[in-house]
Amino acid sequence: MYSIIYVDDEPDLLDIGKIFLEMTGRFQVDTMESAALALERIRTTNYEAIISDYQMPGMDGISFLKAIRNEFPDLPFIIFTGKGREEVVIEALNSGADHYLQKGGDPQSQFAELAHNIDLSVERRRSKATIIHLNRIYSMVSRMSRAMVNIGERQEFLNEACRIGVEEGKFLMTWIGMVDTQTQEVHPVAACGYEEGYLSHLSIRADNVPQGMGLTGITIREGHPTFVNDIQTDPRMANYRSEAGKRGYRSSAGVPIKTGKNIVGAMRFYSGETNFFNEQEIHLLQEIVDNISFALEMHEKRKL
Repeated sequence: MYSIIYVDDEPDLLDIGKIFLEMTGRFQVDTMESAALALERIRTTNYEAIISDYQMPGMDGISFLKAIRNEFPDLPFIIFTGKGREEVVIEALNSGADHYLQKGGDPQSQFAELAHNIDLSVERRRSKATIIHLNRIYSMVSRMSRAMVNIGERQEFLNEACRIGVEEGKFLMTWIGMVDTQTQEVHPVAACGYEEGYLSHLSIRADNVPQGMGLTGITIREGHPTFVNDIQTDPRMANYRSEAGKRGYRSSAGVPIKTGKNIVGAMRFYSGETNFFNEQEIHLLQEIVDNISFALEMHEKRKL
């Protein structure tokens, strides 16, 4: 279901639009009667599309659109208005509107067209974002393969793995934690990115105790990748969300590190976007961390 914000200074139109769109079962619609107030809401709430009237007091639809494009360049924006002058249409499209739809006529037909335009805009944005995200991961895979060949020292390789996550994967922060088999404590051994003391606040264990209920502990204990797409609401991140929020971490993933059949640690990835991770991306991150596991195995064998 798509989360939409609909802005119009006519309350009756907002009510009708909300009813029609939510009847499709595809949208959850918030309504606002002021573009300025809507802009404030959008800064704190994750929406997948904006619908806006053109002629509104204070800030009109074009000014609203320009403000949105300045802060959220890819957020779908649809002008839905009774003002159909050609110059307004041209200015809206030139200012970055995804669609321009004129009010009037049969409400059922016009809201069906509006719903179709929302679908097109959101799916286009999602497809573009998926391609960008996956290209980042493929770049990580390539650079990690080179690091495996060129870096022989264990700590240098772990540092480079974290650096690749930030530089190629564009994650805000990455870190690697290893398990102390005697105490079951997980200790950070490498990190890169916008950490700002975050790791010093962590108390993590791999066993089934309260300190092991976060993403890292679960990843290590269960032996498979896990991810959280909204740190501020996911209960697994309850003990970490305050410090994570201060640093702009919105979603995170953990992938187990193995040597032989043993799980020895995990690599963590932090994004500044909610809903960043999906199954395809997690599969590629697993491939990257499998390379790290292989490199660590080779390092252990060279020590024998």
